[in-house]
Amino acid sequence: MSPEQARQILDDHSPAGEAWPLHCLQVAKVARLVSDALSMKGTGLDSDDLEVQAILHDIGRAKTHGVMHGWAGFTLLRDLGHESSARACLTHWFKGRTKSELRASGRLKESFIQNLFSALSPPEWTLGDSVISFADSCVKHTTIVSLSERHADLIERYGDSPWMRRANELAIQHGEELSSTLGQPVEDLIAPLLGDTLHV
Repeated sequence: MSPEQARQILDDHSPAGEAWPLHCLQVAKVARLVSDALSMKGTGLDSDDLEVQAILHDIGRAKTHGVMHGWAGFTLLRDLGHESSARACLTHWFKGRTKSELRASGRLKESFIQNLFSALSPPEWTLGDSVISFADSCVKHTTIVSLSERHADLIERYGDSPWMRRANELAIQHGEELSSTLGQPVEDLIAPLLGDTLHV
């Protein structure tokens, strides 16, 4: 699927007046910038594929804004015949937590955890997953911001909890992985985008 096709699918499932589709486009903007830079380092990342995944990562919000929106997006795209483009629907949500971490959270049934990891191919966390995680962690609503500003907003909106603190830790780890591979702080790479906003 091309980024243009992904934007059409997003448009087809975007209710009027909703901000989340613009959030997806902003995440895609960050993901594209980072993946293009990583591709120049010989990582073999497919920037078009990661842009597509970023555009569609929150499409499950067309069905629910609840905790299961990632799974809802995955199943929506799978039903449309685009399962290979649906990975980020899942990875942006669990952010690389292990099965044992998900079990320990007490939030999820064992059957769901098994289905989640069975749906991932490959099942291991990838550099591309870190790109999407980092990009999603840099977009507050429809504005590109720093990791710290984004997570402060998430804790304000959803409350402080071990789940939210772990999400922040993982996003920082993913940013560090990207920085190490790039040979420069990934935050410096995206600095020109900070403050960029799309309006509903």
